[in-house]
Amino acid sequence: MIELNHVSKTYAGKSVKAVDDLTWTVEDGKITGFFGPNGAGKSTTLKMICCVHAADEGTIAINGHDVATDALEAKRQFGYVPDDPDRFLRLTGIEYLTFMADVYGTPAEKRQALHRQPLRYDMRRKPLLPRPHITRPQGAELLPHRYDEGYK
Repeated sequence: MIELNHVSKTYAGKSVKAVDDLTWTVEDGKITGFFGPNGAGKSTTLKMICCVHAADEGTIAINGHDVATDALEAKRQFGYVPDDPDRFLRLTGIEYLTFMADVYGTPAEKRQALHRQPLRYDMRRKPLLPRPHITRPQGAELLPHRYDEGYK
């Protein structure tokens, strides 16, 4: 269940609230549509539910886990498909691996191995594309659209 109680959000420098005193409950197993005109606060509300932005006022809980005080457990309770699926293409290879380690709760000792994997595949020692103008970043620090097909 997702519960929002008297949630408000104002962005810095703005005089109008993006979300103003929203109370909303989504029961377990329900499919819910969330629509409205541009500027209505839909994206801001979803970003607060996903712990991307903090609410200025009110509380948000997912299956009883408060997103402000128990964010990690709250995030484990749901899945989210962004309206811009290319967002992950803006992560470097190592950032994506770190993100996935966060999602699956990978322990610290195994997480350290993530940073050694690019060395195993020569992803840090040489550019993956034969373009002389690419000097840095290399390998795991490149954005995925710069990888050779075999590394995608």
